[in-house]
Amino acid sequence: MTVTDRLRSALPGSADPDGEGGSTWGPGWRRSALIGLATGLVSVLVVLVPVLLAWSADPRSSAPGGDAVAVGASLWLLAGGGHLAAGSATVSLVPLLGVALLVALARYGSREAMVRVSTEGGSWAGLLPRPLAAAVGAWWAGYLLVGVVAWVLAARGPLPPETPSLLLPLVLVPLLGLGIALRAVGRDDPDVLGPRVVPVLPDVVARAVGPGLAGAALLVGLGVLVVVVAVVVSWPQVAAVQAELAPAGAGAAVLLGAQVAGLPNLATWVVSFLAGPGFTVVDGAGISWDGAESGLLPMVPVLASLPQPGRFPGVVGVVCVLLLVGVGAWVGRRAVATVARLSRLRTKLAVAVSACATTALAIGLLDLVGGGSLGQFRLSSIGAPATQVTLVLFAELLVGAVGYVVRDAWRLRR
Repeated sequence: MTVTDRLRSALPGSADPDGEGGSTWGPGWRRSALIGLATGLVSVLVVLVPVLLAWSADPRSSAPGGDAVAVGASLWLLAGGGHLAAGSATVSLVPLLGVALLVALARYGSREAMVRVSTEGGSWAGLLPRPLAAAVGAWWAGYLLVGVVAWVLAARGPLPPETPSLLLPLVLVPLLGLGIALRAVGRDDPDVLGPRVVPVLPDVVARAVGPGLAGAALLVGLGVLVVVVAVVVSWPQVAAVQAELAPAGAGAAVLLGAQVAGLPNLATWVVSFLAGPGFTVVDGAGISWDGAESGLLPMVPVLASLPQPGRFPGVVGVVCVLLLVGVGAWVGRRAVATVARLSRLRTKLAVAVSACATTALAIGLLDLVGGGSLGQFRLSSIGAPATQVTLVLFAELLVGAVGYVVRDAWRLRR
């Protein structure tokens, strides 16, 4: 009986739960390596197939199909966090929803690779049981092989990747998916994970992680809602840009998919606006509490929903701060709920502060990964200032969280 047997029982098609069939697809590193190859191929095809369909359907495209494959491989690396070179410019605006999709695929693939693998025997380097470590290593090696092939193809195309940035799509994305899968294993049987796998966090910080990530999810969701409302309100302008581009068939679907994949990026821009630093679409065209500056925007339909140039009323900043203070109070409430009701005020404050820090750091990290460049000159810096957003957002959330904790302590003393 192994932990991965239980994982396998939750998956369809488990005809041999004990792994005694003796087939080629039985437990072991070979099976895991093949699953790693399959995971990488599916991940690449999710991006490559739409690119090839759009390429073949575009009557204006005269380049050979090999260029389409190279561009598809480059876009797959970009979707995983890689940066691309376009002549003397750099494309580093990473679609966050694309990263999430690739992480989800890696999670499912690594989970399947661990199914029916023995968890008996000694631990390898204090991480995992040796059979499980071998299966995990083989899975990642198979995934990496596909990634290296994509790297070679992309390097010969018009958008070659920048080598240092490949750490994200080839290493961090599969490892993050693997970590999520191992988390489920650890919940089922904590003894499977070695001491070096599970980070040792102070109790206050460990309790704050969940509420802090929930706060980040709430802010991103709020940002997505604002973007959707803005698109609906500005639909005539958005439709006009769409008609100007005149995409057809698969091209229209790819354009829509690219904009949807970048929706969380736009949501972080909204959060930056709410916090105060604002964001920049092109050099000279930014949006903050003061107002919107004019500028020649890229031909992307969703950008037509941005506010028209002009100054905003002074009350906008007040409303934004009050909104984030309210989110901070919500985060503080969830954080305080993780400790005993009669815990000391110092403990509650520490958990609430840690939760706010987690929220701000998560938003800053999303902006750091998703922000960047779409070219050179006026397109060389797009998005929000990650460091400034993190610090300002933390301060505003902290006001609400501390306010809730103090109010909660006062109610207990009554």
